[in-house]
Amino acid sequence: MKEKLWPSIVRITHENQISTRNLIEDITDKVNEKFVTEVIIQNTNEISKRAAAALWRTLDTNEMKLCNQTNIQSYNSLMETLSSLLNEDILTWGQQKMAISLLRLLLQKHVPIPSLCIKTFVDFLVHDNIELRECATKAIAALCRLQKPPGIYVEKTLNITNDHCHPGDRDDNLWITINDYKPPETQIEWEKTCFLDKSYHGYYCWPKIIKYSMNKRERYTQNNMPEQVTILYDHFVDKNFIIQVIQLMIFDDEEDDVAEFNKTRFFMFKVNRKNKDFLFEYVVD
Repeated sequence: MKEKLWPSIVRITHENQISTRNLIEDITDKVNEKFVTEVIIQNTNEISKRAAAALWRTLDTNEMKLCNQTNIQSYNSLMETLSSLLNEDILTWGQQKMAISLLRLLLQKHVPIPSLCIKTFVDFLVHDNIELRECATKAIAALCRLQKPPGIYVEKTLNITNDHCHPGDRDDNLWITINDYKPPETQIEWEKTCFLDKSYHGYYCWPKIIKYSMNKRERYTQNNMPEQVTILYDHFVDKNFIIQVIQLMIFDDEEDDVAEFNKTRFFMFKVNRKNKDFLFEYVVD
């Protein structure tokens, strides 16, 4: 349904009728406010699958693949249609803002994002319109987060008897508190430091196995970089492009009386710096 409906909303050109224009803007605002991105490929564990099969029926493997393929084809078609509309220069700035905001809502983690879509977001970072640049910045920040390499997790078996455990601070759970905590001073020490984000572990008793993430993750290299990441890489190592982006950001801030910290911009550069090691060397030179 979205595959036909959303491009039709973007294409509507009754700009001379205020009532129609206001209705379209209200629809777009409501979609941006209420829309929840549907996960096309579910990352479901085996326990949930068995529970679903018990409530309904077991799905055949081919049936699942066919359903996923249909959804992915529809998704790619919608993404490419909206991206093409943005690149054809047939839309007004208002229609472009509508299209890019809808496009940003469709980003998925487990489905490869069409290259045309990513290139469109990158190109709009240097668009003439400030609102379109802001939308593109939010989209790139979201893309960077979705395309981050997976974190490294460690499992640890605990040999702690729970026979005499009682709630509160004990000798066996002091290590999850800030008791005598010394922050790491080097990158190597930071990567070796592990944080357990489940603070309830150890308060009453301990599980047999705990799983926690290390402060380290895989990095993209030019040999294992997907096409979608390559588009970002090529632009963010281009000194002229980065200078243009930063100059436009400075110009945007000058429009405001008070300059405020923009966490979206920060996150965009932060993640790109992690995945593209010499990004800021280009900017600083």
